[in-house]
Amino acid sequence: MRGKIFTPEEANRMLPLVARIADDIVRTYRQVHDALRQLDASKQAAAEAHGAEAIRLESEMRAHDARVAELLDRFQGLIEEIEALGGTVKDYERGSVDFYGELDGEIVYLSWNPGDEQIGFWHPLEDGSEERRPLPTTITL
Repeated sequence: MRGKIFTPEEANRMLPLVARIADDIVRTYRQVHDALRQLDASKQAAAEAHGAEAIRLESEMRAHDARVAELLDRFQGLIEEIEALGGTVKDYERGSVDFYGELDGEIVYLSWNPGDEQIGFWHPLEDGSEERRPLPTTITL
């Protein structure tokens, strides 16, 4: 489902907030992966342990499981913050965000990556952000 159609200027006004949320998304995404690795290691160790050690490791595993759930909730909330602003997170590792825009009468994605000072790129809806193209200096709406 398509949302609001942004001009580059409208999307640019949101970038300070979008950049902060995108940083949190990248950081939380890494934390989720680290916590999942710890959980897997705990599960494997608990499966191989016996007696008191197995009980201790199962307790550790439950703690890691709770941490993963907490991080996933936070991650989902951050994604929802971007969506509430009208954006779509395209890459969790980099924090790339797209906004619907219009270029020459066609609905496209206005593309932003961390480090971009402003919305300066676009790509067709069916293409990924790796196919980004520079916005023309004059846009026909």
